Amino acid sequence: MSSAIYTEIRNIVLSASDEADKGCIFAYEYTTVSRGIFGQATWSFQATRPVALSRITYNIPKGWTLKAAMRNGPPLEPVVSESASGSTYTWEMRDLPVAKRETMGPTLGRLIPRINIDVFPPAGMAKPPIVSFPTWDSVAKFQTSLLVAPLTPNAAVEAKTRELLAGADAGAGLWERINALACFAQSINYISIEMNLGRGGGYTPRAAPDVLKTGYGACKDKSTLLRSMLKVAGIESYAVIVHSGDRNWVTDDWPTPSLFNHMIAAIKIDDSSVTSPMIVEVPGMGRLLFFDPTDPFTPLGDMPYVNQGALVLVLAGERGALVRLPFTPPSANHMQRTIVAKFNLSGDIDARINEHSTGQSAANERGLYRASRTKYSDIIRNWIGETVRLAKITDTEGIDDQQRGAFDLNVRFAAPGYASMMRDKLLVFKPAIVNRRTSVPLKQTKRALPIIIEPRSYEETAEFVVPDGFVADDLPPPVETETAFGRYTATCVFDAATRAVRCKRALVMKAAEIPAKDYATVKQFYETIQKAEQASVVLSRVK
Repeated sequence: MSSAIYTEIRNIVLSASDEADKGCIFAYEYTTVSRGIFGQATWSFQATRPVALSRITYNIPKGWTLKAAMRNGPPLEPVVSESASGSTYTWEMRDLPVAKRETMGPTLGRLIPRINIDVFPPAGMAKPPIVSFPTWDSVAKFQTSLLVAPLTPNAAVEAKTRELLAGADAGAGLWERINALACFAQSINYISIEMNLGRGGGYTPRAAPDVLKTGYGACKDKSTLLRSMLKVAGIESYAVIVHSGDRNWVTDDWPTPSLFNHMIAAIKIDDSSVTSPMIVEVPGMGRLLFFDPTDPFTPLGDMPYVNQGALVLVLAGERGALVRLPFTPPSANHMQRTIVAKFNLSGDIDARINEHSTGQSAANERGLYRASRTKYSDIIRNWIGETVRLAKITDTEGIDDQQRGAFDLNVRFAAPGYASMMRDKLLVFKPAIVNRRTSVPLKQTKRALPIIIEPRSYEETAEFVVPDGFVADDLPPPVETETAFGRYTATCVFDAATRAVRCKRALVMKAAEIPAKDYATVKQFYETIQKAEQASVVLSRVK
């Protein structure tokens, strides 16, 4: 977690970059010793770098059984040797090339070869030292059992819940009541300290009263505190485990808690008038609103991009279910930009930019803004400087309204010579005065991997007041291009009455995975946009 105050994650960096010449081979080996409680494990034969040899060996006692299945590769048979004490299984892969990554491509969860291994004790063993999971129901039942005691509220949790609900607006409905508790859970400091590793595998949260008292917790702690307060409020909820950061990591054919690294919450919504892209109808559980109390930038009703589209496990005991989280629609992740600019006879520009962002567009801006106000101003300055030479920013204002899920940016700047004067008769400028804050560097001629598109939308309205004595001589032609995954439009008109050039551009991108064989279509779509946004307006002096 980038917002963590403390975490027990530790990284060791081994680098020979200062000592190795180009073409040298850097080799290392490591041994991991752990005493896990689960009978499942996954072994990735590589990360991104090339691998000369990657090997995993399992020694299992007599009478135990083992199953294994490959992901992202052909079946791999182990070398098996038997002894009086048991069996040894060894899998290895050699000479693996660099794991190819491409812009807007799949995550490593779908690229690198890995093997999923299950170990089962003999049938009828009284107290097996490990826990095995034949079905997803068994995973949900085990994980749910770890949450019962920590969920129990005490007087302090009850009092805090009443205080938060009293602070909601008079006559607040179900959404407002849930949101009051959700915002508080998000405000709890993120500190990760793993508990009960020997019995719960690190999945056991701290008790909700302790999380409230200390004011800190990891994802499972924040989720537990929220659910404890919801319980006090009479609102049913469930814990949900997810692999955050890679929506492809969990697959429905291998039931295990080992695949998950994050916990969120699912809140039951009986009121049919309450709507949200993150409400899913789950058989046997009704309408569930999925919410991540750990993400400090994404409000109730939204979900971080990294979790959207992922398979998650709702922990409802024997009723537990795998659920595919939905994607938010493009309109939910919207950025509306308004530009008002004025030129003088020298082509100098004075401009105001106002942006209103929602959904994940707002969450991204919110994260940049909260990291550092000074850093955020530098980001805005660099962004405008990419397209406006010698721009001088006179005012930058960020308005963070997480309650509404919005973020507003107001900027004013001036720059000399943005419009070029030609022969004292023509004034030329580009109406796409700034870029859309995101770039899509799809420049390669061929593509090996699918293209992954996140849902979002963008709209810009720009008004350029031209100097006295000038009229529009040449305007960019209207552009409209549409595919199965996106739509882009751009228009420019001249209003003689107000001496203003008004330009609009809009982009809508749907959540999509486009096969590599259709790469030419994607590339053409973005090239059309790029060409449209390089077009110029030509003003001519009236005689």
